Amino acid sequence: MKIIVIGYGRLGSQFVKKFDIQAHEVVVIDRERSIFDRPDLPKALKVFLGNAIDMDLLREAGADNADVILALTRDENTNLMIAQIARVIFNVPKVIAVVYDPQREASFHEAGIETLAITAAGADLLNTRLVGAVGEGAEPSSTSSQVTARVPLRPLHAQDGSFYVLMVGGGLVGFYLARALLKNGHEVTIIERSAETYDLVSQQIECPVVLGDGSTVAVLERAGASRADVLCAVTNHDQDNLIACQVAKYRFGISKTIARVKNPKNEVVMRRLGVDTTVSSTAIMTSVIETELPTTPVRTMVSLGPCGASIIEYRLDAVSPALGMHAGELVLPPDCSLISVLRGSTILPPLNATILEKGDRVVALIPQEQDEAARRIFVG
Repeated sequence: MKIIVIGYGRLGSQFVKKFDIQAHEVVVIDRERSIFDRPDLPKALKVFLGNAIDMDLLREAGADNADVILALTRDENTNLMIAQIARVIFNVPKVIAVVYDPQREASFHEAGIETLAITAAGADLLNTRLVGAVGEGAEPSSTSSQVTARVPLRPLHAQDGSFYVLMVGGGLVGFYLARALLKNGHEVTIIERSAETYDLVSQQIECPVVLGDGSTVAVLERAGASRADVLCAVTNHDQDNLIACQVAKYRFGISKTIARVKNPKNEVVMRRLGVDTTVSSTAIMTSVIETELPTTPVRTMVSLGPCGASIIEYRLDAVSPALGMHAGELVLPPDCSLISVLRGSTILPPLNATILEKGDRVVALIPQEQDEAARRIFVG
C-alpha cells in the first residue's frame, strides 16, 4: 500500500511510528522545515516540504497512485480541502481527514471522505481503519465531484435589486467590499475570526459584524445564513474560503458563492468543488501585465472563469519547438484546441496546410490545468 501522510505533528508522527513502514510505502508532507530536525523521523521515510493544498506538490509526492491519503494537520479546513483534492482530482480510494466540527461530518462522509476526531488513541484508530482498506481485494469506493447538498439551493429572488450578502473575512478586502455593497443598497453582515480585526471593523462600518469562524455551521447560522442570498469568502486562506463556500451552499442553500483565491492554481479545484465564482488577484495582475507587454511570448486574451479555461496567444520565436510543424498536426494536451494562427495582419486556419513560422501568433483554448504543457509546446 502507498500512504501519504499530510502533517507530521503529534498524530502523524505517532501513526508513522506505529505503522509498518517497511511493508508499505509511506510518504510524509509537512510545511515546517523543522521536521528534518526531529529525532523520531525515520531515515528511510520520504519527506516533502510544503503546503499540501498545492496540487503540484501532491502529484510530486505520488498522489496519482496513492492508495490512502491521511490529512492530519492541525488546521481542519486544510485537512478538508486536501481530502477533497485527493478524492476529486487524484481519485485516491481511501481518504481520512482530521476534523473538529461534528456538524460538518455527514456532508463529507457523503463525498467519500472519512473523518477522525483527535483522541489519545487516534494513531491506533488510524491503523485499525487501514487494515484491509485497500490492496487486499477491496474495490475503491466511488468518488464524488463535490460535497453532496444537504438542502436545496435557493434562487436569487430580490425584486428591488438588493441582496443579503455574508462577507467572510473582515480584513482590508472584506471591509472595502462590504462598504461598497452597503453604498449600493445591499444588506451585509461581516464575519471575522480575529478579535483584534473584529474590534476595529465593528467600530468603522455600519453593518453587523460577527466574531467567529465563518466556515463553521454555528457561526454562519448566527450570522443569518438561512436567509442570505450570497456568500463572499475573502480571507487570506484558500482552504478557509473553500470550506466557507461549501458549508454555505450545502448546509444553508445559499445559491451564489464567491471565493477569493490566493493561489491561481486553486481556482479550477475550487470551482470543481462547488464554488460558483473565484477571483484571483494574482491571475488578474498577470493577465494585465501580459496584455500591456506586447512582446511577451504568452498572453492571456480572455479568461473563461466558469469553465476554468482561457483563450491564450503564443508568440513563436526562433527557438519555439512548434516551428516548421503543420498547425493541424500539433499534438496538444487533452481538451486543448487551436483557434487560429495570426501572421502579420492575416488570419490563417489551424489546418495541415498552415506551416508555423517565426513570428506567428497561435491562438488556442487552454484549460488551466494544461497551461504548463501547452507552454512547452509553443514556447519551450
